[in-house]
Amino acid sequence: MTGRMTDKMIGGDAQTIALSAVIRNLHSIDIEPVLVGGVALVLLGSRRVTQDTDLVISAPETLDDAKKLTGAMHQAGFMYVTRIKKGENPASWIDNPNIAAARQQIDRPDTIFFWHPELKMKVDLMMDFPLKAADVLAAAETVRLAGKPVKRASLEVLKKMKEIAVRERGDPRDIQDLAFINKKIREKAAHR
Repeated sequence: MTGRMTDKMIGGDAQTIALSAVIRNLHSIDIEPVLVGGVALVLLGSRRVTQDTDLVISAPETLDDAKKLTGAMHQAGFMYVTRIKKGENPASWIDNPNIAAARQQIDRPDTIFFWHPELKMKVDLMMDFPLKAADVLAAAETVRLAGKPVKRASLEVLKKMKEIAVRERGDPRDIQDLAFINKKIREKAAHR
């Protein structure tokens, strides 16, 4: 990491503690999350302001795996989101982890969203999407988040993911993120 991440970078001390709990709980059920998206860019020095935290994980294969996943998120205070209005906070969520797991297994989405109602904090779990979690993890780097080790996607993986996002969404923020990533790749190459 190029400097220490402060709690204000992801929204405050309570949100940092909540994210640490998510990561710890996922580890406890043998899921290795990898930070991607805005928080990963902030860890690289971006001034980007992000509204959520994106983690790539392997997709749960069974209902039991999905129950463990939704249970781990629930223990950290996060509820499974069923509906989001564009540009707004979640409109509805399921507070029972077993029902949430069943819903996740029925819908089989690429990304599932979790919401912490008290903190107004969203965590997006990207399940083998847009790249396989094993590939993202294999190239990941260990960084520190609130003093704890966490995996962050490599610059090359972040670039691939942003290129996909730019192609599919064309959001100006994605274009800015891609420019930042390319700058970091050039800086890294210059220091070799």
